[in-house]
Amino acid sequence: MNRGTLPYTELEQLVTSGAISSEAGLDSSQLQPSSVDLTLAAEAYRMPGSVLPLPGETVRDLIAGLALDQVDLSQPTCLARGQVYLIRLREQMRLEPGVEAYTNSKSSTGRVDLATRVLADGSPRYDRIPAGYTGELWLELIPRSFDIVASAGDSLNQAIIFRNRSVLNQAELRALHDAEGLLFDSKGDRIPAERSLFDGRVVMTANLSTDIVGYVAKRSHRPVVLANIGQHKSDDFFTPLTRPSSGYLYLQKDSFYILATHEGVRVPADYACEMVPYDATAGEFRAHYAGFFDPGWGVRPAGEPQGARAVLEVRPHEDDLILRHGQPICAMAYERLSSNCARLYGSTGNNYANQDGPRLSKHFA
Repeated sequence: MNRGTLPYTELEQLVTSGAISSEAGLDSSQLQPSSVDLTLAAEAYRMPGSVLPLPGETVRDLIAGLALDQVDLSQPTCLARGQVYLIRLREQMRLEPGVEAYTNSKSSTGRVDLATRVLADGSPRYDRIPAGYTGELWLELIPRSFDIVASAGDSLNQAIIFRNRSVLNQAELRALHDAEGLLFDSKGDRIPAERSLFDGRVVMTANLSTDIVGYVAKRSHRPVVLANIGQHKSDDFFTPLTRPSSGYLYLQKDSFYILATHEGVRVPADYACEMVPYDATAGEFRAHYAGFFDPGWGVRPAGEPQGARAVLEVRPHEDDLILRHGQPICAMAYERLSSNCARLYGSTGNNYANQDGPRLSKHFA
């Protein structure tokens, strides 16, 4: 079997074989070009804090010893800002030896400032499902900026499945950029590798050149109802950030921002990529709850400008920050798929396929 992250057709095979299953029946819409959407079950618990199982320990062991109360998500239920919840996922995995998984928040989840991490029995690492794992999966959910209304069936995170995950090094990334083009400026011209590729990462910069450069979350008495797509008023939850006349955008510690990259990124059909924080040697800057970019992101028809901007979820943790246009802000790590993906991002009406700047989640009108 080929090494790398599994594309849509191989994910279908895992569902057919029962390696990935759901108590509600896994719907075909949960399968993305190179990832699987995971969904909430009704069983949930409010916890006193974050905690991981030790080897040989189940998540249910932690719940038995620590849970403050049980929450029933069989009906829409309000989950309070700042609280920690453990929610069982409807999906289970029965992976073969050598096959493992990694999870991350979906784009819409990060854009409403929900922190999510997956726990697996006996695994003392968040978001890592070890090779050969069989059992339940649990989601740690922490609403940061807003109360939310959640119910069973909501999808907040996703998993990639892989055999010997194959992340490109600097030389391999340079060769791919030279052959395919991975990063483009606002005119659609390819950005030279010398300006964009460092330490095996494609580095992207902040865009402060548009009239609206981003949004900052504000306190709201209203909850975000996860099932209500396109029904929330943005000004109940966010304040737009206009282009700073001084050229300096002030980011306040522990505030939540939505920004965008200046460049457009492109993901060829036989690759996927993950957004990672920019190297901390450039300053303390932690961002990006949502990280997966499926094959086909930013791939345009021949003759059209290539690449699509990335949207960032940013929360400065240690200090206030001053951001300028063109300042490095995030990086992309590319990885090989185990085979070419025939179902590319945007081919099935994905929510963010045509974004061209800072954009709120699909929950907002």
